[in-house]
Amino acid sequence: MTIYKSQANIIIAVKSVLFIVLAMIFSAPASAVKSVSVYALFNGKAILIIDGQRRVLRAGDTTPEGLTLISSNTSGAVINVDGKEEQIGLHINPATEPMNVGNSSSEGFATTVTLNMGLDGFFHVGGEINNKSVTFLVDTGASSVALSESMARRLDIDFESGKKAYASTANGNTRIRFITLDKVSVGSIEIENVHAAVIQDPGPAGILLGMSFLSKLEMKRTGTTMELIQR
Repeated sequence: MTIYKSQANIIIAVKSVLFIVLAMIFSAPASAVKSVSVYALFNGKAILIIDGQRRVLRAGDTTPEGLTLISSNTSGAVINVDGKEEQIGLHINPATEPMNVGNSSSEGFATTVTLNMGLDGFFHVGGEINNKSVTFLVDTGASSVALSESMARRLDIDFESGKKAYASTANGNTRIRFITLDKVSVGSIEIENVHAAVIQDPGPAGILLGMSFLSKLEMKRTGTTMELIQR
């Protein structure tokens, strides 16, 4: 009888410890989100890079980091972090509080390029692809740098050997070639081996500076000004 009581007491004690541990785990506050960047945007869905982790979210989903996707479309997304809503993406309300996006670090030398919003509401910036001058349209909703086939030919970019895929668009099935650009630069910021998508003509009117380039930088948006920072 004494043995059974001892075993019962041990079991009760173990259960109590497990209960306390589980309570501590589930009651612990989510870790603060330090950085968020957009990988891709869709209607009602978004792929975000949160503190270096890729998360696929539908509207209403909450990540282990405590970030909730409120809504999204192909232009931007509304997220909730620590009870505060923020807008991320290309079309951000100029009244929105400044938000750090991307991988940031406070250590080391930083190279900064400052952009001003154009009259059309977009950020345009001069740069180079493989040492040839171009003008980019900053698009955080694009997963990679994107340009048309005719633009690629103009820049002497060999895209025919790139991996081929098709996407359904308003113009029907559109051919896309995925390639790697040797070098992409904006001002004094230079990044090598940048993934790009070459889209069947007519394709985009300009060259989209997407997340295959931007995700390697820290981005700060304040009103109609954007800073690209390379550390």
